[in-house]
Amino acid sequence: MSPEPDRERQLADEAAARAGIERRAAVSHDLPPTSETVGAVVVTFNDEAHVTGMLRALLKEVAEIVVCDLGSRDRTLTLIAERCPEVRRRGLPLEAGFAAAINEGARELTQPYLLVLHGDARLRPGALERLHGQLHAGGRRAACCGPRITAPDGTLELSAGFRPTLWRRWRAWWRTAVPRSRRGRKRTPRLAYGAPPILAEVDWVSCAAALLRREAFDEVGGMDEGFFLAWADVDLGLRLRRAGWRTYCEPRARAIHLDRVEESAESRRRARRRFARKHGLVARLRHAS
Repeated sequence: MSPEPDRERQLADEAAARAGIERRAAVSHDLPPTSETVGAVVVTFNDEAHVTGMLRALLKEVAEIVVCDLGSRDRTLTLIAERCPEVRRRGLPLEAGFAAAINEGARELTQPYLLVLHGDARLRPGALERLHGQLHAGGRRAACCGPRITAPDGTLELSAGFRPTLWRRWRAWWRTAVPRSRRGRKRTPRLAYGAPPILAEVDWVSCAAALLRREAFDEVGGMDEGFFLAWADVDLGLRLRRAGWRTYCEPRARAIHLDRVEESAESRRRARRRFARKHGLVARLRHAS
């Protein structure tokens, strides 16, 4: 088979990537600063060891911060009040969940862009500007942009993805459970597990760190508070896509997730069942009819 079609496709992809870079560079000069247009919601849970340092750095980049604390048993809220008095604080019971905390914080903000962060997540320098620039470059229907998220040791976390069909879920399990040496055929996937290698339009991004257009967030009703943590970001992304909005993952923007919250197995099962009712085959047929 002739390699010409593959070569033509590669050249077309490179041209599209160059055009995107040039477009982002062109609009970046006209962008209002994030310190005027971005409000941040930080969801905390027992984050006294590191949250105040993150908030101090973030205050230089955003217009306003609201911390929504989920029943921390340590001195998280006390330290924030002492060291970052300009940050607004809201306390919720742990049972409310991360989705409800994001909604609570969003109601306190009026900026056109909404930065969502877990209290144990850190945006690397320049990450917010890249996310902000991509939302502008993506046009009026660009709703959300997320960074490439890693653990402190550099392990890539599940930063973005597509609708979790049975095939994609099986493939993700296979990549996690089976050593590379035993997988047989080795291929380089277009989308690596965890985050795309280049700027890509995806179905959803992790809400551990994400920048949202407020108009889109409000149009779809914000986060579904029926989810505690797991599947909430996937649900939001699919509802945005259904409403005609676009979501991007920008891997050149980086974030570090220090300490992931472990959700109980029962809570995850309830989330899977709720997600299946909303986005499973029966739900998709209902929406199509």
